[in-house]
Amino acid sequence: MRALHNLLLSEFKKFKRKKIFFLGILAAFVFPLFNAVLLSGSDFASFQSGVREDNAFLLLMPLLIILAANLFFVEQDHDTLKNLLSIPVSKDQLVIVKLLVLLLFSFAFQLMGFTVSTVIAIFQDIPLNGFIFQLSLTTAMGILMWAAALPCIVLVVWFNKSYILSVIIVFFYSLLNYAMRLSEVVLMQPLGLNIGTLMPVPIIFRWLYQFYEPIGEIQTEFYNRFSQYFIATPVCFGVLLLEAAVCVWLMIWIYRRREI
Repeated sequence: MRALHNLLLSEFKKFKRKKIFFLGILAAFVFPLFNAVLLSGSDFASFQSGVREDNAFLLLMPLLIILAANLFFVEQDHDTLKNLLSIPVSKDQLVIVKLLVLLLFSFAFQLMGFTVSTVIAIFQDIPLNGFIFQLSLTTAMGILMWAAALPCIVLVVWFNKSYILSVIIVFFYSLLNYAMRLSEVVLMQPLGLNIGTLMPVPIIFRWLYQFYEPIGEIQTEFYNRFSQYFIATPVCFGVLLLEAAVCVWLMIWIYRRREI
């Protein structure tokens, strides 16, 4: 356990020296500040929905995959994997610790966005109605977006080629998931072995949207049609964490087979 703790600290020390880490944290400010202008005078829930959707889907998931490429390529770039394994540290531990770092970053990113939106709401004299509930949803998104990024991280680890290829994979994976999030054909499917259930972002959206209050006739009409396809919290977390477990196993298997 102490070895894992020390390894986790070591990964964070390497991580925080990278500019992309600080740029990633600063990115958490983007949509809260944008929403402060766009949603001026709106309610607290609307402010936080921007953190959970725009910040998470458009920024957090691509950032997690790019950061994963940095974490998983660092030993390859500096030829230090052999030294680490002689400590001894197993390849399994390396994979798990790197994924824990990404999970903690995902939490921090979402909480940073939540905090910025909350401060803006206070300055605009917006009541913090449902503060604990909104915080819970945002925290849950930190876990879910980490799980949603794992299938793409598996591809990055598998190809193990370059940052350019990783960025290309990130772009297409993020674009595909975001497009599915906007597709009624994908979203409005019964729970089962279909793309609306198995793809991470669509199932997250099918869970998240039930907690929103529709505004106006168009949103209300969509909400009423979409409501029969909402997914309960245990189902959403169960599916994504099961997929996450498979992805973690695959990454460990890939790392075990990799030559030093």
